[in-house]
Amino acid sequence: MATWTLDTKSRPGVFAMRLEGTFSAAEMREFVVQHNAGVDSFGRQPYRVFVDIRALAPLSPECTALMEKAKQYSAAHDNFQGSAVLASSSVVAMQHRRTSKSGGVMETELISDDEEACWEHLAKVTRELGA
Repeated sequence: MATWTLDTKSRPGVFAMRLEGTFSAAEMREFVVQHNAGVDSFGRQPYRVFVDIRALAPLSPECTALMEKAKQYSAAHDNFQGSAVLASSSVVAMQHRRTSKSGGVMETELISDDEEACWEHLAKVTRELGA
């Protein structure tokens, strides 16, 4: 069973999320719906994404494909500036690196086990409009 939290309010311009546990395909589909609504909540305002996946189990192939779609949704928005992924498992980090490349967000993403480095990255990352 998986749990997740999505926060678009605590830090201006930051979409913070935490994913934990083992996702079923149904849970991942619901996460993607909520993720996309969170992206939409920024309107045209620039935003950055912080993701804590330290307690996330490796994703099934179906869940991996759904995660890729969430990243593609974010990358398709001109106001998306970049992302930082806090990961402690090398397997989970590798999965997310792969979906970040195919999802179109890798050029502006940092995947690290260092939370401070993640926040430093978000403080300075920008993406050209239409990139």
